[in-house]
Amino acid sequence: MRRPRFDIGELRAFLEEKLETRFVRFDLITTCSRPENFRAETADGRRLAVKCVPAEKTRIRYFADHFVPHLEELRGSRAIQLVGSPLKFADCTVAVVEWCPGRRVMPDRLTDAQFTELVSTYREFSASLQNVSQVLPPRPNLKVREKALALLSAPSCRWLRDFVERALTDGVLAYDASRLRVIHGDFHHGNFHFDGDRITGVMDLEDIRYGYPADDWVRYIVCAAEHLHWFDFAGRRRLLERFVGLLPEAPADEWREAVGGLLIRKIWRRFDRRKGWASWLSFNFRFRLPFYRSLFTLIDRYCS
Repeated sequence: MRRPRFDIGELRAFLEEKLETRFVRFDLITTCSRPENFRAETADGRRLAVKCVPAEKTRIRYFADHFVPHLEELRGSRAIQLVGSPLKFADCTVAVVEWCPGRRVMPDRLTDAQFTELVSTYREFSASLQNVSQVLPPRPNLKVREKALALLSAPSCRWLRDFVERALTDGVLAYDASRLRVIHGDFHHGNFHFDGDRITGVMDLEDIRYGYPADDWVRYIVCAAEHLHWFDFAGRRRLLERFVGLLPEAPADEWREAVGGLLIRKIWRRFDRRKGWASWLSFNFRFRLPFYRSLFTLIDRYCS
């Protein structure tokens, strides 16, 4: 786990002064992939989350302009609630939000009541997002595919290139602009909490963009699969059953684009970051590809 580039004590003192409060707890969230997220508790028992987004990150430069101003518009939609105004600290934009009570639940462990609540909450949350303007454009999946194919030149990765050329065609990776909606963009089990059978809030909205709601749902299912033990086949079967339950939420072509788009972006990121590690990549994706194939198979079977 990387440490933040700034002094945590200085951030804590800065926020205590700006918010005119005192923290009895201010901890780095070590389970998060980014080292700039904190959990805080005030002297009066109020629980908060602190998100610090570095300004130089290209994808997140829109954070202050597009995400933070719209938090107020999402009030009442079970989205996280902004505390005060966005702040500048070091080279970061800092947002303090109300902490959602409850706990995360892995998708393969959801009860039927929790699954129904999840689908209902997402519909409500998605409807509220449509009021948000000036978000990022849809992901350029076709361009990413061409970049990925150019990197799949190692003999040991020929099988993966063949899969990409055969399965991820233009028709699978092309958005229909007339059906684009504002979506969460980083929708997975870690970004909302359950309190019993009720969802208490949806978090991490800085990746909102245009896309299909199916993009959010596929990310939810695939992220859960990647967090399971590699040989937890029963857990993966439960995830596929949940996926079948989600299929009525969108047309078949939107599901195909969502599955194919997520896969091609993962291939591109792995090769872009680990050039020369063909054996590692081959092992990594031989494990994951069957799950993606299963998603495609279920889409074709359900929608035929």
